[in-house]
Amino acid sequence: MDNNVTLGPVTISVLLKLGGLAHQLQLERGCTALFVDSDGEIFSDELRQQRLETNAAAEALQTVCNTPELATSIGAATLQKVLEILGTAQDLSTHRHRVDQFALSFARAVNFYTYTTLSPILDTQIEIALHVTSATPTAATAYANLLQWKERVGRERAWGAHGFCSQVFKNREFSERMLTLIDEQGAYKRAFVSLASPAQREMVEKVTSGYVMQFVEDLHDMLASDARAKELETISPITWFELLTGKIERLKLVEAELVNTLVAAPVILSQPQRRAVKPPTLSTSLERHMPLIRALPALSKLEEKELTSLLTHATIQECEKGKLLFLQSEPLSRFYLILSGWVKLFKGSDAGDEAVLQMLSAGDSIMEAAILLNIPSVASAQVVEKATLLSLPAPVVRQILQDNNAFALNMIGSLSMRSQHLIQQIEHSRLRNASERVGWYLLKLGIEEGSENTTAIRLPYDKSLIASYLDMTPETFSRTLKKFRAQGFRIENDTITQPHPKALCTFCDENLANACRYRDDPDCPSTYL
Repeated sequence: MDNNVTLGPVTISVLLKLGGLAHQLQLERGCTALFVDSDGEIFSDELRQQRLETNAAAEALQTVCNTPELATSIGAATLQKVLEILGTAQDLSTHRHRVDQFALSFARAVNFYTYTTLSPILDTQIEIALHVTSATPTAATAYANLLQWKERVGRERAWGAHGFCSQVFKNREFSERMLTLIDEQGAYKRAFVSLASPAQREMVEKVTSGYVMQFVEDLHDMLASDARAKELETISPITWFELLTGKIERLKLVEAELVNTLVAAPVILSQPQRRAVKPPTLSTSLERHMPLIRALPALSKLEEKELTSLLTHATIQECEKGKLLFLQSEPLSRFYLILSGWVKLFKGSDAGDEAVLQMLSAGDSIMEAAILLNIPSVASAQVVEKATLLSLPAPVVRQILQDNNAFALNMIGSLSMRSQHLIQQIEHSRLRNASERVGWYLLKLGIEEGSENTTAIRLPYDKSLIASYLDMTPETFSRTLKKFRAQGFRIENDTITQPHPKALCTFCDENLANACRYRDDPDCPSTYL
């Protein structure tokens, strides 16, 4: 995208029209959800009418795109993205036909809107806002968080329709998806409120209060409680749809207000009084974590000014054990970097089984490939030990990659290391026996903990997760630990103590050796493969 965007009437118009199209597509997604999951028994007329509203919104956007000065206002590259959004009309027509023929599952019918039509619109809206020359980073980021908050409510409306039509409130995948959407709404709302002006906060408080909104909060409490799940059966799917639609309509009013006030009021100074622009400041939570942030591999080579500019769009999230960050097949709206704690990447099956693909900790980034390629994630991510995360809007990250070579090289390096680690993990799971896998894992933990004065190794998360990560059953992992106990290892709860500091050296490989303090030392056994 061009580096500068001029916020004039045409730019405001295109942002509003993009928002209008997204809003109608969100409504069409909700109507489609009710129509498909009820086998066409409800909302057939409403869906037909909503499609006309969506078409009208697309035509309104097309009219703005025909404005000669639009390319100058938002840049040729961004205009091309807007035209590509309009170009999905044929795909939308095909999708609608398949919906009418009941040729799609509920998930495929709904996810088409989320991934194929809405995700590019939101990315383009955020991209334009972030590059408005006279907009403050704070205002642009507040707008981005509001858009993501509204979209999560829209997804909740669609997936909730599935719950109320099919009564699947106790289904694990459904409940996790819904609770994740609710958590994300809370996170985006908090981020928005922290960045919004007092007037904007007051407006949000006004439009999101009252009996209807309290009823929605009560429904969220029911979803989170197994004991109250039965109460949800008394709610009709149409009531659910109307309640969530009321909330989304109110957020749409806030969105329009943010577009119209995106630019901070300019301060006019006479020539002798002209001052340098005040550099952006960071939140207290970001300042507190700056030593860790500067050490992150993805950010380590950025100049201080570049890093500060990037972090004006960042938030710090404190996540408790068990929090789902995202589910497989979902597009990622934020890029996560781990400052502390542990996160697992896993894939789940319809039967409820799961395979742990990776365990990530401080310094790691999460699913950066999905961010870079702007594709749905191929895995789910969940916090397994309390974690502190740095998160950035995905469109910001993609733009920085285009603008900053150092950041791009850092990301390439991170992907390369991730690829190496995956190859290594496959090698360990397929070519080594259980004792070799456990011994290698314990040695890896000991090296990462880096203590010079103890032989104790602390298991950082549940043993069942460790077993899954090492591609074995919990029973096999327990039996293998007993073999280590017979060799002099002491095992007490989550702490394993070696009989001597080099007791695990026979399980070393070259990657671990590169990080070991005994490497190239006379005391190194040199047993790595």
